[in-house]
Amino acid sequence: MTSIVVRLGRLFETQRVVFWHDPAGEHTASFEALDLPGIEVVRVQNNEFALKHRFLREEPETKFLVYRSGQIPEKTGNWLLDQELAWGVFSADKATLLRQDLGLDGEDVDEALAAHEAFFADETLVAALKPRLAKGDGPLQVRAKMSAVLLEEKDHSLQEITRRLLVEHASGKGKGKHTAFFDRLAKHDLDAYFWQGAASIYGYQSAQPSIADFVLWLFTQASRHFPGQDTAARNIRLDFESWRNDRRSQEAMQKLAEKVAQDISYADQIENRDFRDLLEDDVFPQTEQKIISALAGKVADRTIPAGEVAEIVRKRKLNSLWYDRYEAAYQGLETAADLITRLWTIDLSIASFDDGLTKYCTGWYVIDQRYRQFLHQARTLADRSDVLEHLREQINRQYLNRFLQPLGEAWSQQLHSLATWKSDVLRPQTKFFHDHVAPLHRKDRRVVVIISDALRYEVADDLKSEINGLDKYSAVLDAESTMLGVLPSYTQMGMAALLPHITIGLTGKDDQVQVDGQPAGGAANRSKILAEVGGSAVKADDVLSMKRDGLRALLQEHKVVYVYHNRIDAVGDKMETERNTPEAVAATLEDLKKLVRLLMNAYAGTVIITADHGFLYQEIKPTDPDFVSEELPQGDEIFKQARRYVLGKGLKAAPALHTFTAAQIGLEGEGMQVQVPRANLRLRRSGSGTRFVHGGASPQEVVVPVVKVTKKRTSDLSQVGVRIMAGGDKITTGQVVARFYQEDSVTEKVQARTVRVGLFVDDMLISNQPELHFDRTSEDKRDRFQDVRLLLSRDADEFNGRTVELRLEEPITGTTGWKAMPQKATYTLKRSFTSDFDF
Repeated sequence: MTSIVVRLGRLFETQRVVFWHDPAGEHTASFEALDLPGIEVVRVQNNEFALKHRFLREEPETKFLVYRSGQIPEKTGNWLLDQELAWGVFSADKATLLRQDLGLDGEDVDEALAAHEAFFADETLVAALKPRLAKGDGPLQVRAKMSAVLLEEKDHSLQEITRRLLVEHASGKGKGKHTAFFDRLAKHDLDAYFWQGAASIYGYQSAQPSIADFVLWLFTQASRHFPGQDTAARNIRLDFESWRNDRRSQEAMQKLAEKVAQDISYADQIENRDFRDLLEDDVFPQTEQKIISALAGKVADRTIPAGEVAEIVRKRKLNSLWYDRYEAAYQGLETAADLITRLWTIDLSIASFDDGLTKYCTGWYVIDQRYRQFLHQARTLADRSDVLEHLREQINRQYLNRFLQPLGEAWSQQLHSLATWKSDVLRPQTKFFHDHVAPLHRKDRRVVVIISDALRYEVADDLKSEINGLDKYSAVLDAESTMLGVLPSYTQMGMAALLPHITIGLTGKDDQVQVDGQPAGGAANRSKILAEVGGSAVKADDVLSMKRDGLRALLQEHKVVYVYHNRIDAVGDKMETERNTPEAVAATLEDLKKLVRLLMNAYAGTVIITADHGFLYQEIKPTDPDFVSEELPQGDEIFKQARRYVLGKGLKAAPALHTFTAAQIGLEGEGMQVQVPRANLRLRRSGSGTRFVHGGASPQEVVVPVVKVTKKRTSDLSQVGVRIMAGGDKITTGQVVARFYQEDSVTEKVQARTVRVGLFVDDMLISNQPELHFDRTSEDKRDRFQDVRLLLSRDADEFNGRTVELRLEEPITGTTGWKAMPQKATYTLKRSFTSDFDF
C-alpha cells in the first residue's frame, strides 16, 4: 500500500490525470483505502463520457485518479483510450512496482523479478542490490548482481562469482558437492542461472552440475592445456589463470589442485612420461615432483649438462605456480649440477705453495662454496621430501674423493718442502692491523673491524655479494686484501694475529697466546691491547642489542672498535651441533649484514670484516683411514692436542704430520714446535667433533678473507631496463605474442625486475596479465629476449576497431600493489568476434 501511494504521488508531481488499470481487481481494497489529499479519486463504472467531460471541461485544474477494474475494452471499445494514451496508465502489479522501485526501465526484466520472490521479499537483500543496478540492466545483469549480493561479492562478473565459490569450496565449509554460498544461490533459484553462464561462457556441460564436478572438469581441462579454439576455451583459460595467480584465490586453487590430483591419480598418469614432456605443465604439484626427481637422477649420473639444469630451473621459476614450494630443491639441483661439473673438470695440480694459494682464491674455493650451499638447500627440503637423498650421497662422495682428498694430498706435497710459513701472493695475517687498520687510523678515520670466528673465504665471497645487493653499500674482497692465516689456524692464534702487535708467540700453557708479552685471550685482554691505539673490543651480540645513540657513543669514543662475532665456530666446534655448520653459515650471513647496517648507520667510517681462521667441513663422518695413527703425536712435551694441530716441544717427526718450529711459522717461543696433519687427516681425540675441524694448514683453513665495506650517500642500485620489441600494429586474432628485451645483465648492483603485462582499452584490462621476470645474467644480448602470449578476454569484443595499449606494471615495494611503467605499445584491434553470453 505504501509503495502504491508513493508511486502515485510521484506521478501527480508531473501530471494532472492518472489512469489506474486493475483488471483482476486485486487492488480494490487498496484503492478504497487511499487517502490522497488534493486528488479527486473516481472509478470507471459505465460513466466514461461523464468522467471525461468532468476532468476536461468542468474541472480542468483538478487532479484526478481514475481507477478502472475488470476487463479493459480494446481499441475503439475503450472510450477513454485517447486520454489514457495522452496521460499514461499506472499499473500496480508486483513486477511493475518492483521494477520501478529498483529504477529499471525494461519490461523484459519483469519475468526475472517475478521468478525470485524470496529474494525481493527480503528488504536487506533488496537494499544491497539496489545501488548496484543501472537503469538499462536486463534480466542477465539483474541476476548477476543478485548473485553477487548473495555471495557478498563486489564484482558481479562470472569470473569473480566463480572465484568466490571456488575459494569457499577449497575451505571445506561447503556441504557435499556444493558450498554454503552456492546453497544461497539455489535457495533463491539462481543456481540454474549460474550453470547457464558456466555452460555458455566456459563450455562446462554436465547432466548433474555441481561445484565439485566443475572443479574436476576445470583442472582436467587445464591439464590438457584447455583444448579447443573457441571462445569458451579462451574464456576458461583466462579466468583459470586469474584464479591461480591472484593472491585472493591462489592458496585455494592450490588446495583444489592437490585434491583433484589425488582423485584422478595424476602421479600414476605421469609415472612413465619423460620429464621434458612436462616442462610446460604446472597444474598439479606432482609435475614438480616428477621433474625434480628426474633431474636429481640425471644430475647424480652426470647425464644432463649443468647449463640445461639451470635453464630448466629458471623456466620453472618464471612459469610454475608451485616453484616457491620446491624452491630449495630446484636451487639444490642447480647448485649440484654446477658442483659436479666442476668436480669432474678440475685440475688440482699445484706447481708451488703460492700457485696453490692463487688457484684456491681464484676458483677452487667455489667448490667448497657450492658443496656447503647444496647441503643447506637439501636440508631445507628434507622435512618434506627425501627426493635429493641419492644425489646428496653422490655429492658427498664426489666432494671427498674428487676434491677434498686429492687437494689435500697435492697441497701436502708443497708443505713438505716448505722452509718458512710465508707467501709472496698473500700478505700474512699478522700484518692485518699494519696493512688495513693503521693507514686509516693515521688519517684519524674511524675504523670498525668485525671478526667472525671461522668465516671461511668462500663464505666471505657470499657475504660480499649479499652486501653489494644492499642499496648504497659496497663490499670488496680481492687478492690484495686476502691473507695467509697463522699456523696453527685456531681461534686464540688467529685472534691474536689480528691485534696491533710486533711479536706473537705461544705461552707453553695449553693453547694460550700472547702478543708483545701480553695475554691475548678474551675480550678484556684484547680491549686492553686495543686501548693502546684508542680502541676497544665488544661482542657482536652487544652491538646487535644496542640502540643507535649508544652505538654512536661507542664509535665516537674509540677510533678503532673490534667486534667479535661467533656463530660458525660455536656451532661447528661442538660434536652435538657440528652437522649444522651450513645452517650456521646462513645465519652468520644475516648477522653480519645486520651488523654492517647498524654500524654504518651509526656513522662508522669504514667496516672491515675478517676472520681468525677458516675450516674443513664434510657431512659424512670421517672413518678410520681419515685419522692419524693412534700412536701419534709423540714428543718430549705436548701441551695442546686438537683435531688438526699439536703444540709442544721435541715433537717426533712422522710422515702423517708436518712439523714446524716456532721460528718457521713466525712465532715467538723458544723450543716450541707445531705439528699439523697431512692433507685432511684428523688427530684422534675423544669428545670432540670430526666433521668440522680447523687448526691445520689446508687452504680452506688458512686462506683468510678481508672484506672492506663502505657506504655511499646516494643510491647505487638499479633495475634492469625492459624494452618492448614491437612486432606489428594490428591484432587480428584472439591472441598476440609480445616480445621483450632485457637491456642489462643482472649483477650485484643491477637487479632483476618483475613486471606484469596486459592489453588495455582506456582503464579496462582486456587480456590475461602474466608476470615476467627479467633476471638474466648473460652478457650475450641474444639470451635476454622473452616472449609472452596474451589472450584477449571476452570484454575485448566491445572494442573492435579501437586502439589497444600494451602496458607494463611493476610491484610497489612493501605492498601488494602495482604501479604503471612508462613503456607502452599500441595496436589496433581488427578481428571478427562472436557474441558471448553476457553474465
